[in-house]
Formats: sequence, C-alpha cells, structure tokens
Amino acid sequence: MDKKKVIIFTAVTMAIAWTLQTIGSIYKISNPGQTGTTVFQASLAISMFAPFAATLAARRNLKGIGWKPGFKGNFKWLVFCAYVTVPLTCAGGLLFYLIFPGLFDASGSLLIEKNMEAGVDLVAELGKSGLDIKTYMLIQLVPAVIVTPFINVISAIGEETGWRGFLYPELNKSFGKVKTWIIGGLLWAVFHFPAILIGGYEYGTGYIGCPWFGLIVFTLFCIVFGVMEEIVYDRTKCIWYPALLHGSFNALATLPQIFVNAGEKDLMDKYAVFGPFGTGLILIIPYIILAVIMGICAVRKSKGVVS
Repeated sequence: MDKKKVIIFTAVTMAIAWTLQTIGSIYKISNPGQTGTTVFQASLAISMFAPFAATLAARRNLKGIGWKPGFKGNFKWLVFCAYVTVPLTCAGGLLFYLIFPGLFDASGSLLIEKNMEAGVDLVAELGKSGLDIKTYMLIQLVPAVIVTPFINVISAIGEETGWRGFLYPELNKSFGKVKTWIIGGLLWAVFHFPAILIGGYEYGTGYIGCPWFGLIVFTLFCIVFGVMEEIVYDRTKCIWYPALLHGSFNALATLPQIFVNAGEKDLMDKYAVFGPFGTGLILIIPYIILAVIMGICAVRKSKGVVS
C-alpha cells in the first residue's frame, strides 16, 4: 500500500465532502422548506465527486481503474448490480412493517400529504386523468426499478472511482479483504458524517439514540454494502458495475417509504434509524445476509479453497 497516496486521497476526499456537506446542512437549517432542502441535496450530489477528485490528486491519472464496460462474461453481474436491490429492499421493507405494523398504510397518505404541502391536490389531479393513487404509485415504481439505476450511475461513478477504484485496492495490498472491508467501509461512512450530524441526512434528528446510533447504523451499512461492491469490482474488473449497484440502491432506497402512514409522523421519526429508508437497521438485514455469504465465498476463493 502506498501510504502517501492513501493519506492524500483521504484528506482531499474528506476536505471537499465535509466542506460541501457542512455548508449545505447549515443552509438547510437556516432556510427550512423546499429551497433549503434543494441546496442540501445539491451539496450531497456534488460531494459524491469528491472521491473522484481525490483519486486524481493521489494518482494524477485514472488509468487501470477499468473504464471499458466489459460486457463479455459479465452479463450476470450486470443483472445482479441493476436489480439485486429490488428483492433485498422489498424484503427489508416487509420486515420493517411486520415489526412496526402501525406505520404501514397502502393508501399513499404520506405521498398525498407531501403534495398538499407543496400546494398540489394529488388525488384531484389524478382524478382528472382517470387515475387513482394506487395506480399512480405503481406507475412511479416502474421507472424507479427498471430505468433509474442506470441513470444514477452518472452520480455514483464519482464515489466508486475513489472508493472501489482506488482506496480498496490500495488497502488490500496491506490488509487483505476483511480488514479492507472494515477500514474502507468506515472511511466511506465518515465521508457522510457532517450531513448526518448537522443536516439530519438519512434518519432525521428525532430518532432513538440520535445522533450516535445513526452513525453506528450507517457505518454498518457502508461496511456491508462496501463488501458487495468490492466483490463485484474484483470479479468484473470494471468500475461501472459497482457504480450501477450503488445507483440501483439509491433508486430503491426510498421505495418502502411510500407505504408510511402519514398520521404516524412522530412514531416514524422516532424509529427512523430502523427504517423505512433503505439504510435503516432493519432494512439492511437482507443486505447483511447476502454480504456475509458473498464475503465468505470471496475469502475462501482468495485463499484458494474454491476455484
């Protein structure tokens, strides 16, 4: 491992991301409402390219990261990265609502309420087109599942170039897979900490154990999802595949939220660290199971136990 390059990469990544996230978070707090939220989200989107910039600072080039799609022999990984999040997120969402049945509402009440807050009577508008809320929800889900993962690759590639393309391979040279997954996941999580601590990213600010429990859960998620992405990258030798997996998760992360009962906002805020957003502790249980299986197979393969 080139310690100097790793230090440069980490320092540049955190400096850019933390600055952007802090500014965006403070602006959001000072300007509650849509404008503040938009600026906050923009700061997060831009910070996703901090690892990309840091990779350039550490390596001065992006050669050897794997930019050719490499479809030959990787079709199964293409399907895996684009759609494995669908059953995993659905399973996590089902488990969450089984544990918290009072938060479940299939009528789309939260979606209706959010539109009302924006001055739009969604039910009335849909009625003009002959649609009901459930049909509308289904129509919204289709592109999120099928198309959006590929669109999200554009933003996800900024992070993946740095984390999977540079940092994990460097760490692997000195620490091996398991320690690399833990260290890399921890750094990936810390990358998001200002947004979580100041801006209430992922879980809000009113959940049980705020803010430390949220940091722990999010770190666990980053380690787990980092295992999956590192293995995908190692098997495909192409950075676009982990970026697609990342983009697919982002596309599906809010899916379980459309079934939240709008009349239970206080309860939802209290238990937000468990779900129904994709990085909630209950939501990531299926991901943990799959990551453990993939990790065991990868470690055994690296030791020559399996071919």
